[in-house]
Amino acid sequence: MDTLATPRAFAVNTIDVPLDGGTDPAFGTVMWRTLVSSDQTPSRDMVMGVAEFGAGGTLLPHRHEPSEIYYGLSGSGIVTIDGIPHVIAQGTAIHIPSNAEHGTVAGPEGLAFVYVFPRDSFAEVDYRFSAE
Repeated sequence: MDTLATPRAFAVNTIDVPLDGGTDPAFGTVMWRTLVSSDQTPSRDMVMGVAEFGAGGTLLPHRHEPSEIYYGLSGSGIVTIDGIPHVIAQGTAIHIPSNAEHGTVAGPEGLAFVYVFPRDSFAEVDYRFSAE
C-alpha cells in the first residue's frame, strides 16, 4: 500500500486474514493476525491485530520502541512487564510502555487479545527478544 495515500474507511474480518507466527522458537508459540497495517490496508498511524495462544502458549520476553496496548478477548494469561505480572482476561486492557520488557504466558484455556501500536505498519515494530 502507498503509505502517503489518504487513508480511507475500510473493514477487515479476522477470518479473512491468515495466521502468522508459531514457527519461530525465538518468539514462542504465539500466532497472530495483523488486521490494520499500512502495508496491507489503506491506513496509517495505527497497527492493530489479534494474538492467539493455545493452552500454555507463550510470547517470549522482548522489547520494542513503540508503546503497545493489549485488550483481552478470550481465555486468560499472565503478561509480565518489567518483572511485574499482570492478569489478562476478557475485557482487560494492558498498557505496555515504550521499551518495557514484556512477555506472555497463556492459561490452560488459551488466550486471545487485541494488540495496538502507534505506527504505520507492523513491519516498523522492531522486536528485540531478551534471550538474544
